[in-house]
Amino acid sequence: MASRERQKRIVSNTAYTIGGALLMNGVLQILVYPLLNRFMGSDQLGELLYLMGLVAILCPSVGQALNTSRLVVRRDYEVANGDYNILLLFFGGIGTAVSLFVAKDSMTSVPVVLWTVVLLMTTIFRYYGDVEYRLNLNYRRYFCYYAVLTAGYVAGFGVYLVTKNWFLVFVTGEAASLVYLAVTGTVFHVFFRRSPWFGKALERGGFLVFSYLITNLTLNIDRLALEHMIGHLAVTQYYVTSLIGKTLVLLVAPVNTIIISYLTRKQERMGRKQFLMFTGIGLGVSFVFFLGSQIGTPLFVWLFYGDLYESVKGMITVVNISQILGVLSAYLFIVVLTFTEEKWQLILQIFHLALIVCLVLIFTEQNGIMGFAAAVLIANAVRVAAVIFLGLWKSGRT
Repeated sequence: MASRERQKRIVSNTAYTIGGALLMNGVLQILVYPLLNRFMGSDQLGELLYLMGLVAILCPSVGQALNTSRLVVRRDYEVANGDYNILLLFFGGIGTAVSLFVAKDSMTSVPVVLWTVVLLMTTIFRYYGDVEYRLNLNYRRYFCYYAVLTAGYVAGFGVYLVTKNWFLVFVTGEAASLVYLAVTGTVFHVFFRRSPWFGKALERGGFLVFSYLITNLTLNIDRLALEHMIGHLAVTQYYVTSLIGKTLVLLVAPVNTIIISYLTRKQERMGRKQFLMFTGIGLGVSFVFFLGSQIGTPLFVWLFYGDLYESVKGMITVVNISQILGVLSAYLFIVVLTFTEEKWQLILQIFHLALIVCLVLIFTEQNGIMGFAAAVLIANAVRVAAVIFLGLWKSGRT
């Protein structure tokens, strides 16, 4: 009976987690961004997406990494709120300074600089903030946290219509969620009080920040490379074409959590036959996802970004294959990590980032946005092959 209740709780928590992510991203992708495209135009939206790409690289790399670190470190050390609040300010401050330097051409006025700083820091704290509900396993409030964030985005769009300041769309949402957290949680109480284990929090949290930074830089390299090598419009074109594939990551992440929770409960080492079975399942599901993307992407672009449809329809298949391979490699990574050391994830992440940078610089220079799409496809295919090879090498014979 206890086991059945535990299973129901896991299913319920997973549903709340997926529901929160889908609600937030659904409103952003189906309502907020298409409306911003209508009011701002595709070219100006490209600059917005470029700056939001910096948000997507930095903020989860700091906030989500320290969130995960606290969950893991608390098993061994009695860390305090101040340990992680100070780290949020430290890593967030450094990351914000670097982001401002990278985007210096877009920092056209003092207000833009200030709004960029506010957006980056509030989003970092929001990514970290949901640790409150993960520590307490209160996933109903976790869902409410993201529901408030989503409502804040919608309200922020109303503010944008009056002020024409697009930063307020996102800052309003981030601020609303943090207000909800202040009312229902305690992770920001006694803000600066450290524990004797601050050094451990810094060491282990810093490693995760670096690892997450590589992952998020790879996932969002399109916005950086296309902005600097081609221009705003190319950023928008690739973004809308890859959106369906990227959204699948939201579905895969909770599934990966369940997979690793189940597999790590077993004491025996995974055999090669079992690894091949999981690989086959991943390939089969990826093929289904690919077919869905092939139907969904043209329809999505035609409905919500009709002015871009003709310019992007020729690269939909290449981009979809690339995105699906990225999702597949993330799934396979989780399976492989259940029987290998964590260092292999970091090694392959660094290798993948180096490969994709080299290919992008060569292919994009020669063939523009289609060259970029081909470069990402090749790099992701190599990554999948590398993870499968590592799994076959490390899995025992059965």
